[in-house]
Amino acid sequence: MRSRGRGDAEMARVRAATRGLVLVEGRLLVTMLHGRTGEFWLTPGGGQHFGETKEENVAREVLEETGYRVRVGDLACGRDYLGARHFPDWDTGFQQTELFFWCHLLDPDPDPAAVEHDTHQTGVQWVPVPELIGSPLYPRRLATWLQEDPETRPTWLGDVN
Repeated sequence: MRSRGRGDAEMARVRAATRGLVLVEGRLLVTMLHGRTGEFWLTPGGGQHFGETKEENVAREVLEETGYRVRVGDLACGRDYLGARHFPDWDTGFQQTELFFWCHLLDPDPDPAAVEHDTHQTGVQWVPVPELIGSPLYPRRLATWLQEDPETRPTWLGDVN
């Protein structure tokens, strides 16, 4: 059996992932990465491991990518990502459903020993929410969503990037 890479359209599974929305004093915690599209930002998160709850997944990913320990709160929103619709030249074999959870810092200082940066990750930063519009944050829809009325903003964002 041959190995199926991320660009292989025959890959037929949907990855389950979670992301943490860590907001402190109007600033969002993001990871900075460098890839094919240049610099881009993501909220900390990643794929769920077998035997792990969504909440455990978020807490682990935030800790590994940023060094911050968090208490995971409520579900904030979710999205689908179908790579073939956004980057057809190189991401056709990747599909992911992401759930974003509100997270609260347990300690204001990160633990550098806990950090296991993702491939292509170049750093971590706190970005004021108004500055997210026009930034390299993905999904881009998140930048406006964070500034919408919490009573009326959608929970499901659809297939956005």
